[in-house]
Amino acid sequence: MCQKNMALFRAVFIVMATVSLNVVAQDYGNYLGKGGMSAYDIKRNVYEYHYDKGFTGEDAMGWDPNLQYAWSRLGAAKTCNVSYPSEKIIEQLIAKYGENTLTHEMVGINFHAAQSKANPSFCTLTRIDEIKDLLPAFEAGNFPKKF
Repeated sequence: MCQKNMALFRAVFIVMATVSLNVVAQDYGNYLGKGGMSAYDIKRNVYEYHYDKGFTGEDAMGWDPNLQYAWSRLGAAKTCNVSYPSEKIIEQLIAKYGENTLTHEMVGINFHAAQSKANPSFCTLTRIDEIKDLLPAFEAGNFPKKF
């Protein structure tokens, strides 16, 4: 009887793990979250995955993942037509993370704006509300440490 229960447990576990993996994979088009940001042509689902879950490991492309988080939200603000005091926030980014204006604008914010702009359904109300909530903190130099 014990062996039958163990076999049943294994079968249920395998089915549950497969279903769970499929649910995650379906949300982002079978992308499992690693390596996609280094592609020459970054796919929409890959960018959306990292926007939602973080630009970490190799997908942070050598930058602090928390800086990537800030850049991605500022790039999304551009894409979604949410205005913000660009010069003030870039000054705060430089104070917090170093680098220079060109790096923050071109390598960071504009890169992320191009990626989010490539997805016509990117600007959801949830994302716009999140951006609007974050901008006052960014302006004050308070960048969340998410990673």
